[in-house]
Amino acid sequence: MDFDAKPQYIQRATNVKHSFAATTQQTIYTAPSGDDFTFAVIEGIFACDHGNQQTNLDISITDTSSNEFFIFKQHNIAAHGTEELLSRDLVLTSGQILKIQVSHANINVFVSLVEYAKGD
Repeated sequence: MDFDAKPQYIQRATNVKHSFAATTQQTIYTAPSGDDFTFAVIEGIFACDHGNQQTNLDISITDTSSNEFFIFKQHNIAAHGTEELLSRDLVLTSGQILKIQVSHANINVFVSLVEYAKGD
């Protein structure tokens, strides 16, 4: 999607960072909802194992009805490895939640995204 060519959309670029110290599932990002910004496009997800042990990574999207949809399940990250996990943009609509869980701690995740709102 090329929203740059659509003048009626207002954009806000941002990023989200999380360092996993435990293996519990974490909410990484929630797409905006309401009258202002109403959806987001995730342009990249990077994961880095800064420990000395490979780990498995689960990435899921939860919709507004609490249904969970996996994008990655048990995706392996090598010890001291870094991976870019998306090959294409991922759209999150109003209220959808990006969640990540790891099998070992010492994982850093960086998510690059753009939020969009309808302009005048």
